[in-house]
Amino acid sequence: MIRQGDLSAESLKWVSKSIGVSNEDILSKGQKLRIESSQRTFFRIPFNDKSSILMVVPEGIDESIESFYTKGKIFKEANVNVPVIYFKNDSLGNLIVEDFGDDVLQFYLNEKNSNKLIKLAIEEILKIEVIELDESIFSDFGKITENNLHLFKKFFLEEFLEVPEPENFKEEIDEFYSIIISELTHHPKVINHYDFESRNLIALPEKKIGVIDFQDALIGPLGIDLASIFKDLYKKWTQEEIVNWLNFYVENSQIVKSASLKTIDVKRMIDIASLQRQIRILGKLSQVFLELKRSERLKDFKTILKYLTITSLEYSETKRYSDFFKNLIPILEQKLKTP
Repeated sequence: MIRQGDLSAESLKWVSKSIGVSNEDILSKGQKLRIESSQRTFFRIPFNDKSSILMVVPEGIDESIESFYTKGKIFKEANVNVPVIYFKNDSLGNLIVEDFGDDVLQFYLNEKNSNKLIKLAIEEILKIEVIELDESIFSDFGKITENNLHLFKKFFLEEFLEVPEPENFKEEIDEFYSIIISELTHHPKVINHYDFESRNLIALPEKKIGVIDFQDALIGPLGIDLASIFKDLYKKWTQEEIVNWLNFYVENSQIVKSASLKTIDVKRMIDIASLQRQIRILGKLSQVFLELKRSERLKDFKTILKYLTITSLEYSETKRYSDFFKNLIPILEQKLKTP
């Protein structure tokens, strides 16, 4: 059931007219869905004897209906399994799309199905990474990296952890981040979904994986989307599993073949990309918690810091920064205990 105040009167009227369902049925048969870190709101609503998803984008945030719509069309043309878009209203920030169901990989993956499903997910990455690098539609990764670092320092280090002597921490993270970004600029550039983790992937019938939440897709270094899977925040994969999936990707990637990359090169690219991704996530989720009071993702912070600690140890250029992240873990643990 959807409460009367969850949807504006204008949105409710538009939805009713678009799908041919009364206001009463939309509210009584609809359902508000989990939002976690998103600033958008989602509802499951009746449509064509089945259901559809209504996405509501509030005013004043960077995300746009047009970005979702345009990138969705491009992904669909590339045979990426994204939802069909039925209706959109730019002025209201409303979008009605196909309902992929509830088999989100975050909860659906298990020992028996993970190998098959992760390979299906990688097949979607293989389609995404060969999409044309159209700068008029997809922004460039390089334009947002400094802001990612700013969010990490301001919201994670200063305002969330409240680290003592933050200037010392900032200097070290600046050095680390500079090394990471410098290396990422030499990776092949591809289209990245940019948040290709298990909570944005849905198991579909006919052995397919549905891909959602793609409005932030951009032109960036190879490795970001693969890092989202291999360094999953909800599942701890064995080294054997990761090697298996890495080999599957390398064997099937047109980008890898055209750039004559070796498996060891791709592994390093994924690891380095994962370090930048984890800095970005900590900064963004800290901002969401502090500004929107959404605490659902705080439980992921320790996993992210552990990934930063372990992965940075693997390479000579980043090894000396491992203790920086390791030393943040007890500060985080204490912070999470504090009411």
